[in-house]
Amino acid sequence: MQAPTEHFTLKQVADSIRKTIESRYNRTYWVTAEMHKLNETRKGHCYPELVQKEDGQIVVEMRGTIWKSNFDRIRRQFMEVVKEPLRDGLELLFQVRIVYHPIYNLGLEIIDIDPTFALGALQRERQETLERLNKEGILNANQQVEMAVVPKRLAIISQADSKGYSDFQLLLNGHPKQYHFNTFLFEAALQGDAAINSITAQLKRIERIKHHFDAVLIIRGGGGEIGMHCYNNYELSKAIATFPLPVLTGIGHSTNMTVCEMVAYNNGITPSDLAYYFLRIFEELDEPLDEAILVLPGIVTKHLEQLRTNFTRSTQLFQTETKRILREHQVNTNSLVKDFQRVVKLGIQHESNLLENMRKLLRPLTSQWLQASNVRLGNTQTTIGIHSKNTLARNTQSLAGLQQQLVQRAPDLLLRSSARLESIERQLQLVDPIHVLRRGYSIVTNAKGVLSNTNIPEKGDEIRIIQADLTVIAETTSVEQKQPGS
Repeated sequence: MQAPTEHFTLKQVADSIRKTIESRYNRTYWVTAEMHKLNETRKGHCYPELVQKEDGQIVVEMRGTIWKSNFDRIRRQFMEVVKEPLRDGLELLFQVRIVYHPIYNLGLEIIDIDPTFALGALQRERQETLERLNKEGILNANQQVEMAVVPKRLAIISQADSKGYSDFQLLLNGHPKQYHFNTFLFEAALQGDAAINSITAQLKRIERIKHHFDAVLIIRGGGGEIGMHCYNNYELSKAIATFPLPVLTGIGHSTNMTVCEMVAYNNGITPSDLAYYFLRIFEELDEPLDEAILVLPGIVTKHLEQLRTNFTRSTQLFQTETKRILREHQVNTNSLVKDFQRVVKLGIQHESNLLENMRKLLRPLTSQWLQASNVRLGNTQTTIGIHSKNTLARNTQSLAGLQQQLVQRAPDLLLRSSARLESIERQLQLVDPIHVLRRGYSIVTNAKGVLSNTNIPEKGDEIRIIQADLTVIAETTSVEQKQPGS
């Protein structure tokens, strides 16, 4: 292959590119781009990554440079206008100069940033979040959640050292009537990008134990517009809008209401406004009680006087009516007593006459009955005497015959009984276990008794082998059970 007649060094190529760019792009330009990463250095310089996205994808990326002298001025001016520091993810309008460096390649030297363009970008983010929530039908969802009649269990998302949180607690617990609230603090970052994930995470914690609370409060004291862009974030706004408990915000002295404040159940400019909101609920509930306390003594006094008058009148009427009824009953009682005495007297007279007539009839009847009874009694005594003598004679004769038979049969019966007893005794001696054992047999037992088909020992059981003159204690090592007939 023939060597080229002309060639260049890499530096010559780089110098040519630099001269071309310097001659072609010899002025400054205003460029819109997203500052993907700020990349601030310790020396005060800044090397941001500038990107342009389409459909969420980066289609262009370039290196930027902001020297310290310009960066201090740009940062100070941005804070004065936007009320927020420069941060990652903002879409900005940059005044740039196109530069080429032999080592760092093509880049943009940022000379200035238009802060008013950033305000428009923040406003666009707010508008896009509102339109998205409205399209999903959840823009006013949290405002439809029912608030407890007495909201006293409050979950508070704030910082323990926040002055707004301190003012809220001071007002809430400093009411003259000492209303009692149960508050629980869930600490979170309250401004900047960190607040988005921090507040959302605490809302998720509260949702898991939502039955312990009546409402959720997001409290942030002071700060103006600084760091408020997070409250226009879609994810945080959606978390508040769809939360199952009422969410109330008091996130500072914002001149423009954020999306989070718009979707919340209620919003106060300051934490103190939220404290007054809950105190007013208690005061409205307490107002009828205050009125009742003022009016009730008079009503009770009047009612007692009316009851006392009615009681006196009823007592007088009762006494009068009682006396009248007693007089009527006294007259009726006297009449009844007289009637009763007359009836009793007639009844006694009638009964006396009946008794006298019966006495006259009973005398002759009683004499006749006694005479007849005496005759029957005499006949019965005679009959019993005759029958008793005959029965005694027969029984005496039977006893004499039985006595004679007993004397004749007793010796023979005794002999037979003795012989039978001796035979039984010999049989008992033959079946005595001791005689069986002396012939070489043994009795084997365990803790349950004599071994048998229903009492089979197990391996390791202790058994006793009993013989006529000794007892052997052994341990079972194995058991073999034979089948019947084997």
